[in-house]
Amino acid sequence: MPDKLPISVRYVKNGRGGRWWRAAEANNQVHLGWKDIPRKLLLKPEFSMIEQRIRAYYGTRRGAMQDFNQLRDLLDRPSKHLWITFEDGFMWWCTVRDGANVNADGESLEKGNFWLTCDRNWSNRSLDQKLLAISNLPGTVTRTAGFQGTVCTPRDSQAILRIIQGRRDADAVRAAKARAGYERAVHKMIKRVSAKDFEQLVDLILARTGWVRISTLGKSREGVDIEAENATANEIAFVQVKSSATQKVLNDYVERYRKRRGFYARMIFTVHSPGGKLSPPTDLPGVVLWTCDRLATLVVRLGLGEWVESRLA
Repeated sequence: MPDKLPISVRYVKNGRGGRWWRAAEANNQVHLGWKDIPRKLLLKPEFSMIEQRIRAYYGTRRGAMQDFNQLRDLLDRPSKHLWITFEDGFMWWCTVRDGANVNADGESLEKGNFWLTCDRNWSNRSLDQKLLAISNLPGTVTRTAGFQGTVCTPRDSQAILRIIQGRRDADAVRAAKARAGYERAVHKMIKRVSAKDFEQLVDLILARTGWVRISTLGKSREGVDIEAENATANEIAFVQVKSSATQKVLNDYVERYRKRRGFYARMIFTVHSPGGKLSPPTDLPGVVLWTCDRLATLVVRLGLGEWVESRLA
């Protein structure tokens, strides 16, 4: 299978502070140090001799075995691991071929001392082509970026594999299905609330998304149900609330909004039972349409489901 990946994961840092990452990314390699290990031992590892040299280098200081184990991961069939690193705001991954390549000129600032060649090139996308931005990854995955050494086994290797393979967490999938089912139930309930309760629901949604009503309930400008202000955006919105409406009704309010654009930054038209498909104008920015699908999503996301339930209890 072309997409079959190793099931073992290792994190690698391409030099202190990622200083060899540019060469690693450009050449699809993993660049490393250990300049005190002889060239012949890197090319044909004798791990007992490598361990002796590392222990001698460390003397009475701690860390010799950790250093040795990191180097062993790089030299002992590294092809059995999937390799990840964190650079430029992304998680990158690759697979490598067995066998080290040693810098003929010794360790350099640009390339380090030796490198592994990628079998599968560095990528910051999953197999289903989603960008692996650090900001979108679970904390159990991104905490590995803080590792101070060169190589380690990430604590949540299974999550890393799942994300790279484009698979979702089983619990998250079950939760999403449960949320979708609840949204469908909320969708039905919204259609049944009274006109007064529906207007209050829209008012609550606005408040929880940063909009504050500046008109008294039922006492706004003629032809406008709600005026709301978003202080951070310095905007005032013209909000119309309808239990049902046709495209003709929507068009009528769009024209009212068009005439008042000097005062209103946007128009939010909410309707839970439209008479046919409604479409906002393509030539007028700022017109937002909330039908029942969108309203149900907002109700669940903003924690208003219990309030809707109470209107029918």
